[in-house]
Parts: sequence; structure tokens; C-alpha cells
Amino acid sequence: MSMPQSPFSPSLGVRLIRTFGVLLLGYALVMTFTVPLGPGIVDVRVSPGGDVGRRTTFKLDIEGHNTHFSESTPVVFLKRGEHFVVIRDLEATDDQHLAGQVILDKFVPALSWDVFINSPVDGTMSFANGFFAQGLTANTKAKSPDNDAVLNRLSQADLGFHFPFQPNIMETIRNLMLHVPMWFTMFLLMGISFAQSIRSLGAAGTAEHDMKALASVKTGMWFGALGLLTGSLWAKFTWGAWWVDDPQLNGAFVTVMVYAGYLVLRSSVQDEVLRTRLSAVYNLFGFCLLVVLLMVLPRFTESLHPGKGGNPAFSSYDLDSALRAVFYPAVLGWMILGAWMYDKTLHLERMRAALAVSRLQRATKAGLPFLLLTTSTWSEPFVNHGKMGVVVGVAVIIGLGLGLWSLVHTRQARALNQEMERHS
Repeated sequence: MSMPQSPFSPSLGVRLIRTFGVLLLGYALVMTFTVPLGPGIVDVRVSPGGDVGRRTTFKLDIEGHNTHFSESTPVVFLKRGEHFVVIRDLEATDDQHLAGQVILDKFVPALSWDVFINSPVDGTMSFANGFFAQGLTANTKAKSPDNDAVLNRLSQADLGFHFPFQPNIMETIRNLMLHVPMWFTMFLLMGISFAQSIRSLGAAGTAEHDMKALASVKTGMWFGALGLLTGSLWAKFTWGAWWVDDPQLNGAFVTVMVYAGYLVLRSSVQDEVLRTRLSAVYNLFGFCLLVVLLMVLPRFTESLHPGKGGNPAFSSYDLDSALRAVFYPAVLGWMILGAWMYDKTLHLERMRAALAVSRLQRATKAGLPFLLLTTSTWSEPFVNHGKMGVVVGVAVIIGLGLGLWSLVHTRQARALNQEMERHS
């Protein structure tokens, strides 16, 4: 004899979408930690070597990441506009360190130059404003005769499928597939709550609409908290502080606090009809504030985040074809996971509503778990190996957060099931 299907059992289409989401997340996580990072220049240290007449010698020490300086003889040159100056007497101490020198006249086309390295193994790498001609004089009419010689020696390299290198971000660019989707998922969930609050205020509004709004906010708060924690970790080892005065960061924190106020408001109003209407109106303003704080204001103010103020958005170099092939599936996968978590939370809200009806006038006591996460000074592993440890830390935070949600959800579901059995 077959068991009757639960009214809360997902349909075949929903199960297929969830399976697709699991596959997307599995693909994104595997690619995030296995795709190699392209070679790049970490730092360029310049020191004057001495003067000979009207000419000055500068010594350069170049540090690379995932480079292969020992395997081939690279071409190193300075570039400013159409002007090129070749670095001579190159010596590779190992694959990541390269030394050389350049001799410049007193008058140079520019004082600040970009440093370029080209090799058949690593391709072309650049370090913006890596060389400053200290003690010389800028003269735009000055000549640099090495243009053709440099261009003729440049070679192409087949680096295969790899993530782009950024000097300050380095390996932590992988957090694009971990940290950023937390906010995309929160936007989705708060958007669901916004829509359900509008429906609950309408003439056909029901308690079901209010429950959906509440469940989506509760789930979205988890992703907002994970976004703040992972963003703080990333900021510490990229910008040098756990928290900086950045409009995007401040807006994210205020947004999470606004939605925490939504939950506080609901718990402080006993009348069900009044609670539904007050929380729905509050929720509408909360979502509008979320859009303003995270999407509008940061684009008109200076920010360390890409795409804000004078800071350009992700370009074809920052978000290239390799990153897009992982980033977009990751965002979709995290969103599907968030939708699944929302569905599970909604199931708990329906159980609570059913219990409230069955208990009638019995007094109930409810509590919410308060979680405190602390950090300590374990920064050394996060700054080595191109800050790859930051990516691992972000993934661990997300894993712990989702595991904590699963634990809380399971305990609440077990308690509600037991209470429903006692009242059945």
C-alpha cells in the first residue's frame, strides 16, 4: 500500500530544478578551486644605480606569481603611451624573481611608466605605474628609440583555461564565485518578500502571503550575514582592514540591520492583522532602501568595489570568458539553493501556523537563536600563496553558515513535528 503524498512534497519540476542547482554549484565549486590563475606581476621595486654624465641607471627587482622566468628569456620593457624603453641585463634568480636594469637620459617622455613582461611561456603581463623615474625630468618631446625592437620581439603564449591575474586581488579573485552570489541570492529572496508583502496588502491578501514574506526574509538574512562575514574576511587581506569606510560595505550592513528590524517588528506586535499590515509596509520600504543603498548610492560615490564612482566595473580582463563560464553558473546555483532554503523555511512557517490553530488559546513561548561568530589573529595562512587562503576561508564561512542553518532548521522541524504529533 503506497503512502499518500505530503501536501508539501515538491513536484517533479521543482525536484529537477533543485538537481540542476546542485550540479551548477558542484561545477562552480570544482572550477573555483581547480582552475589555475594566470601569471602576473606582484611587485616591482626600483632603486637608482648611479649617474654617468647625463644618464642614470635604475635597477629593477620584479616579483611574479605563477610565472616561469627561469624557463625562458622574457622581454621586459617600460611603456608610456607610444614610448617604449627596454630593460637590459636580465637575470632570473628563480621562476618568480627577475632582476634587470635600465639606463635613461636626464630628459624622459614621462616620469611614471607601466612595466610589461612578455615571454613565450607566460604571455604578456603588466604592472601599472610600476616604474617611477626619480630624479629625472619629464619632457614629452624626448625620444625612446626602442619601439620597433620591442614590438618585433613580442611573442604569444597559450596559457589554456585560466582565471585572470590582478596584482592586489591575486588568488582571491576566486571569491567572485563565493562572496558575490551571497548578495545576488539575498536580492532574490528579498525581492520575493517584497512581492509577497504587496500581495498581502491587497484585497485578496491572505496569511499565506504574509508567511511567504516572512520565510523569504528569514532565509535572505542568512545570506546577508554570510555576505558580511565573507566580505569582511576578503577586505582584511585585500584592503588591509576587516572593515573600511566604503559605501558598499556600509550600505550592506545597514540593509541587514533594516531587515533585522523587520523581524523585531513582527515579534513586538501581537495582533495578527495589525502585524501583517505593519510588517508588509515596513518590508516595502526596506526593499526600496536595499536597492538605494546597494545599487544606486555606491555608483555615485567613491568606492573600492568595482563599478562604483570613478572605479571602473569589471572589464574584459577582470571578468573574462573563463570567469564568466564559472561566475554565472555559480550565481544561478546559489540562487537555486536559496530558493530551496526558502521553501524549507516556508514549510516550517506553515507548520507553526497549523500548530497555532490546533492549540487555539494555549499560551506559547518562542525564541530565536542568536549566533555569535568570533575571529582571531590567524592571518599568516591568508597572505601566502597569492592569498589563496582567503578563498578557502570564505568557502569555510559559507559552509559553516549553511551547516548552521541546516542544524537550526532540522531542530526546529523535529520539534514542530513532535508537537504536531502530540496535538493530532
